[in-house]
Amino acid sequence: MPHRASIQARFPGLKIRTVAPIGDGWTCDTYEVNGEWIVQVPRTAHAAERLRVQVALLPELAREVPAPIPLPASVSLEDDPPMMAYRRLPGAACDVAPGGIWPERLGRFLYALHSVPPEFVGMRTVRPAVVRARQRDVCSALAAQVLPFLDGLDRADAERMLASYLDEDDLWIFAPCLTHGDLGPEHVLVGADGDLAGIIDWEEAAIGDPAWDFAWWLHEMPDQAGRALAAYGGPPDRRFHDRARFTYALMPWHEVAFGLEDAQPAFVRSGLDGVRRRLPRTA
Repeated sequence: MPHRASIQARFPGLKIRTVAPIGDGWTCDTYEVNGEWIVQVPRTAHAAERLRVQVALLPELAREVPAPIPLPASVSLEDDPPMMAYRRLPGAACDVAPGGIWPERLGRFLYALHSVPPEFVGMRTVRPAVVRARQRDVCSALAAQVLPFLDGLDRADAERMLASYLDEDDLWIFAPCLTHGDLGPEHVLVGADGDLAGIIDWEEAAIGDPAWDFAWWLHEMPDQAGRALAAYGGPPDRRFHDRARFTYALMPWHEVAFGLEDAQPAFVRSGLDGVRRRLPRTA
């Protein structure tokens, strides 16, 4: 276990008996300690910075949202790499969990999250133009990594999709808000009673587009997404669904980029399959 000794040294109060790796996160190694604690160890400088953001954000955010989120109980930020420990939240990933009211609870959770004034959690409000500029930078970097693998109609469709997303002024009329930023099913925990048990993995939290937090759901679990969006109060702006569609189409581009940067060709291959599979929905 590569980090067992350092976890023991950093967090002696945990009285470690067992350490088990969990998940396959791209940026952090995550361990379950004694079946009671979760310890996150970032792999990169960017992940380390995001962990520090979480340590500051999560205690403030917990006061504002209606479902459990990780609360840092022990942190070690001075050494390299920094580490965070929090009590394990019970529940299972929602895509393997029983039915219940969790979609409605998720919708209300997202409404509360998106309504939090950024200043309450140490962030600053930004204009849509700022979000757009940041997305232009992200898409430029992704294009440099992904487009060389595409040819013919695939490449033409991909280029057309990027241009449509970034250049249509009408798309960028919305109210930026605090977002989770990586809200897939593995990050939404559901209890045995079918109720929402917690939202985890906040390293991508930022001020951005509310459509980011609905994009995966609307295209992969549309029935549950419809219930969540109804509880949310409906689409918050006219082009919400269009931006969600672009966001969904771009998700596997990030997988390709991760595979290239981490020298994992399996992620490059699976990401490219996803890129090609999702292009017809947008181009």
